[in-house]
Amino acid sequence: MRLKFCYIFLLLSCAIWKVEAANYLFLVAGQSNSVGKGNASLAPAVMPGVAYEYVYQADSLRPLIDPVGANELDFESASSGSAWPAFADTFYQLTGDTIVLVPASRGGSSCHEKAELDNYGTWAVSGRLFNNALRKVEAAMKKTGLPLSGIIWLQGERDANAINSGKLAQAAYERSLKELIVRFRTAMHASTPFFIVKTGYYNNHPRLGFDQVRVSQDHVAKQMDSVYIAFEGTNLFINSGLMTDEIHYNQEGLNKVGDSLAFKVANKLGITEQNLPKTGALQIKGIDEFKLRKGAANFFKKARERKKLRVGYIGGSITQADKGYRKQTTELLKVLLPNNELVELTAGIPGTDADLGACRVADQLLSKQPDLVFIEFAANGGFPQGMEGIIRQIKKTDPQIDICLIYAATVGQLKAYQEGTILTHIAKIEQLANHYQLPSVHMALYPAWMVQQEKLVAKGDAGNKLGKPIFTEDGVHPLPIGGNLYAAAIVRMFRAALELFVSGKEAAPDLPSALYVDNWEQAQWISPQEGAIFSDDWKEIPTTGKLQQFGVWFPTVMTADQAGASCTIRFEGDAVGLFDIGGPEVGQLKVTLDGREVQLLVDKGVRYNVVSEGQAVLNRFNINCNNRYRGQFFMLQTSLGKHEVTFRIDKIIPDKREILGADQLDDITAHPEKYAHAQIYIGKILVKGDILDEPSMLKIAFPSHRTM
Repeated sequence: MRLKFCYIFLLLSCAIWKVEAANYLFLVAGQSNSVGKGNASLAPAVMPGVAYEYVYQADSLRPLIDPVGANELDFESASSGSAWPAFADTFYQLTGDTIVLVPASRGGSSCHEKAELDNYGTWAVSGRLFNNALRKVEAAMKKTGLPLSGIIWLQGERDANAINSGKLAQAAYERSLKELIVRFRTAMHASTPFFIVKTGYYNNHPRLGFDQVRVSQDHVAKQMDSVYIAFEGTNLFINSGLMTDEIHYNQEGLNKVGDSLAFKVANKLGITEQNLPKTGALQIKGIDEFKLRKGAANFFKKARERKKLRVGYIGGSITQADKGYRKQTTELLKVLLPNNELVELTAGIPGTDADLGACRVADQLLSKQPDLVFIEFAANGGFPQGMEGIIRQIKKTDPQIDICLIYAATVGQLKAYQEGTILTHIAKIEQLANHYQLPSVHMALYPAWMVQQEKLVAKGDAGNKLGKPIFTEDGVHPLPIGGNLYAAAIVRMFRAALELFVSGKEAAPDLPSALYVDNWEQAQWISPQEGAIFSDDWKEIPTTGKLQQFGVWFPTVMTADQAGASCTIRFEGDAVGLFDIGGPEVGQLKVTLDGREVQLLVDKGVRYNVVSEGQAVLNRFNINCNNRYRGQFFMLQTSLGKHEVTFRIDKIIPDKREILGADQLDDITAHPEKYAHAQIYIGKILVKGDILDEPSMLKIAFPSHRTM
């Protein structure tokens, strides 16, 4: 009981310390561009402890994360992204000071009562918004013990429209803005600084009213003490690609507003600028978002010396997806290196781990001479021996290729981050990162924090309007918003790596000895025609028609559908397998190893061991074969040495209805003939070792030929 009391006291003490650590409190007021209609995933990540927002209904301070604001007291939460993370982050970098923000904005609200539209509200005396903002900011002041440091005002579009429609005169708008400032200062008993973001334009609408509002905002700033124009470039947003629709600023525009505001506010408040570096790693629950180690010195050195750089990505379906993180990362790296041309090299295959990755990295990436390689397999297991095999193949091919290890996460894995835990398989990859001094990024750490702070929905329907961004629909693959968050984490690390490079502190380590003696450094994939001996039942066909999607991996496949059709591989090593295609018509394989038919048991993933009692066949039909085709693979693990393995098509067709399950019977019921086959498609031979080009080691005759 005493321990529990001490723990609660410690938590309370931490909470009080956080409040006391804040230095400045700002009220943010206005209409929809103050609320924010941007994209939260493109807003800066604000480190815990840097900034807070005050929530009136809960009388609490919460970490400042988009969507900022709450639907309370007639005010609104950002639909997704706002200007305020950029403001808070830049303000902290400039000053080292923590802020508390009091969001009090409502879309469509007017400054003058004549401009009020339906029930959107007005800041005039006749409306409720002013009194509600006062109530909220006074509660925040009581909660924090801080005076109000300033009011930030983003409003004017509604009044500009009223001027255009003849309902309001410019002079009346100007008087109402002055009166609003006076009312705030009277209520606060202080000449609180008032910072105005000038109103932008409404695309495809008359600009007269908007120009008059902007002129009046200038007049007010010149005529009243401590009233400042904090940002005036919003009129350029329409022609600068900084709008999300006709009147609302996109996230890039909102970030621009927030950054500029921070400079102006810090300057006018007379705060000494510290210009802290932007290279600190985000830390949540004791976990650093990234570890630089030796950084990416080779990559940045090449960026200085030549224009074109090749960036490679290898991983599973998250890497394959256009909006999983890959394309966003490339685009952000282009911003970081504006003088370079970045060529993207993609090697993502869905549902695969680092074992297959080690087999294919040489062919799919190293043959294209990358300068930087991202490795992403954490969501699929992150098989450490396979990861080390990829790392060593890259470094042995060219020591000047930089590597970055990145960790995606499933919804279930997000919870580990929220608990301050690094999952075991990621911890093993981190050991490799330490061993080889490679930078690594926990891409899902900040999303996990956002979910915990109820600013991001971990899993949901992207079509639902929940008022919060959604990370993933299926629990694994990030939506574009999730991919943006992943990419932002990567580029935060690369900004820090660039700073390390500029400082001259980087060093390229020599390749150390292997951490795992059984790593997959010797893994490779080989075309079936070069790596196997096929019986006469097989034929080579192009990957066209229903197999067209696989053409990027292999132009042809070997296929057969006759029971007993065999494929024999002679190799020296300790693992062999097939990269094949699953589909409605595929069947199962019998396995003969060194002249003896064997039974198998799954070790981990799709890696099998030979056992005395196990499964007698390798079924290549699975739950994913419901009227679709999908790349798949398996590996048979053996003792180290020379072996001969034969895969034969089994005469028994598996019970495909049972495998598919009750929820996936429509197609097989409508087209049973499509599933009534035992066909096999082989795209690549996989071997951890070398293919032996020599006669059979066994005194067994197989009717066969090598297809050339």
